[in-house]
Amino acid sequence: MSKYTDEVKKAADGLEQAENFLSSARGRLNTVRGHKGQEGYSVSVNGVTVAVSKMDGRSYQGTLIRGREMIHLGALKALGAEVQEAEESVMKWRDHLKAVTMGGAQ
Repeated sequence: MSKYTDEVKKAADGLEQAENFLSSARGRLNTVRGHKGQEGYSVSVNGVTVAVSKMDGRSYQGTLIRGREMIHLGALKALGAEVQEAEESVMKWRDHLKAVTMGGAQ
C-alpha cells in the first residue's frame, strides 16, 4: 500500500475505535442513569462492591438505596466525563481523517 493509503487506513481505524468507545461509554452512562432498569446496579472499587440501586418491589423500577446518592452522582459525573472525552476523540479522528483525505487529493 502507498503511504497515502496507509495514512487513510490508520485514520479510519482510529475513528472506528473512537466511535466504538463512544458508543460503549454512552451505554454505561445510560445504564447508570436508568438504574439498570429493574435490576439496579452496583459500583466496585478495588474489589469492594457497593450496591447503589435496587429494584423497588412496589413500582418494579430501579431506585437508589438510601445513603448512596453521592455514589450515584459520582458515577454519573465520571461516566459523563468519559462520554465527553470520547466525543472529543471522535471529533479529533474525524478531523484527522478529513485532513488526510483532503490533503491527499491536492
